[in-house]
Amino acid sequence: MADIITSPIKFLGATVLSFNTSLGLGSAQESSLNVDLIEDCEKGDVFLPAAGDVNFQVGAPVYFSTSVDGTGFNFGGVLTNWTVTQGASGKTFNVKVVDPRQLLENTVVIIDSYNGPPVKSINYFNIYAQQEGGGCSSFGSSGSTEKGTPYTSIINGLQGMSDFITDTEGNTVSTPPIIYSPTGYRFHINFESFPQGIPEYYRLSGPSVTVSQLIQDACGVLGLEFYCYLTVGVLPDGNQIGIINIGTIDLKIAPTSFSNIIAQFDGVATDLSYGQELRNEVTKAVMFGEKQHYLSPVYQFNYYFGEDWNGNQFVPVIPFKFDQCYGFWISKKLDELNITLNKPMQNRAYEISEQDIRAAMASYNVWWDRVTNGQIAGDLNKAIRDNYQLNDQNVRKVFEAVAKDEDIDDAVRFKPLADIFGGPNKAKVVKDVISEDLQKIHSFVQNLGTTYYGKQWFTPLNETICYYKGEKFQELIFSSEPTNAGGWVDYGTPVLGLTDPDLASFRETDDRISSFAVFAINDGDVPAADKEENYGQDDYADQNYGGTSENSSGE
Repeated sequence: MADIITSPIKFLGATVLSFNTSLGLGSAQESSLNVDLIEDCEKGDVFLPAAGDVNFQVGAPVYFSTSVDGTGFNFGGVLTNWTVTQGASGKTFNVKVVDPRQLLENTVVIIDSYNGPPVKSINYFNIYAQQEGGGCSSFGSSGSTEKGTPYTSIINGLQGMSDFITDTEGNTVSTPPIIYSPTGYRFHINFESFPQGIPEYYRLSGPSVTVSQLIQDACGVLGLEFYCYLTVGVLPDGNQIGIINIGTIDLKIAPTSFSNIIAQFDGVATDLSYGQELRNEVTKAVMFGEKQHYLSPVYQFNYYFGEDWNGNQFVPVIPFKFDQCYGFWISKKLDELNITLNKPMQNRAYEISEQDIRAAMASYNVWWDRVTNGQIAGDLNKAIRDNYQLNDQNVRKVFEAVAKDEDIDDAVRFKPLADIFGGPNKAKVVKDVISEDLQKIHSFVQNLGTTYYGKQWFTPLNETICYYKGEKFQELIFSSEPTNAGGWVDYGTPVLGLTDPDLASFRETDDRISSFAVFAINDGDVPAADKEENYGQDDYADQNYGGTSENSSGE
């Protein structure tokens, strides 16, 4: 602590009568300094703001000190207001100075979405454009995803667009320019002083954030409280400039006593008091990143066609048999389809072959030929023929004509269609509703192909998955949900025998490896050498359809 003041203190060209200050922490309260001054005419005092000095107007950076060598009380901030009071005892001046946190609140950082110019302007920094503005070669450099942009990426970007100036102590300080007070005074922000040590996976949502909010979020995560203060910088042209710095207080560390500071004024000050009080600010934060992603190599694949409710739980619809003529067979229920049909079919599971699905994907006419051909196996085809009496040649004749958009005699049309529903006066309407039903059934089978066939697979992952029945519909709830989003792999680590730089072909913008497959050259089996060297597994699938694949899962 400096010696007791024994000589007048000068500030803004005048002599200090008294001063008081308060420390503001966080965003709730700013640090402030109130100073009362007089002009000592014998000393040649001139109160500079009132005299019109352009360097000391409202909004300018100013510095207050009780000692010429800087070892006493010092306060740097922004001059916010001054008043002159004329009374019987003469003219006095009152000045208020606050820390520069309001300037941080008025400075915006673009952290995602906007990649256009300018990269920086007045109280504006576009980190996203700076990091990703180099075309395809820099795409993804910011690390921005739908979850937000990493705090570390934002700070690194702000530091990367910095200028270098020298402070009054001769230290080189890296600070971005173009931070202005409302009246046009220029400041710099020392981003080197911002909180450090935040994990890379901590992200902030965009598209923009104020510098003040940037500090608050970081301090909230690290259990810190922050304060702002102003120091002096020197530009290359020799002019001084205000440097905005951030200081922090660790709320996780118990405070020390102030008694030793107060005791130095014993016998000098008229009133002394000190003590402690409890503060309940948050000092720790629990951060949740996105689901953990990991790569799980698999070697057994089966076609997958959604799930059916078996009366007890949802079960996957996968092939239950294979043959050379029809390919695979699945058993699929028609619950949702039956709701839409004019003449519903029996509500049970029906056998559908791979060839049925392929025919439905080709066209309605190709599918129709299979359904109406009694020699084609499959109980769904038979059930359709029985439900709509398509084995009746007269009925067949009607729908074949309809399919070809041909006219047919009403007398021929009338009876067979009326017989289906037992209502002779409904013949023409019956034709329409049955045609509509057949189109819906075709779309149902076709959608099995367009949604699942060759696109979704059912395969066991090499991991432990726990599950239980949820309350709603007794649906199974899994501890680990498969995803095709991929997983993170360290550079240089092979995946399915593929290493960098070739592995980079499957890296996403956030560096994770997406799912991919490796197809064997010969019979579809994974070479034994690859099994042992790359995976250390011997329990491979009995049957492999077309190779291996890389699946990922999250928990």
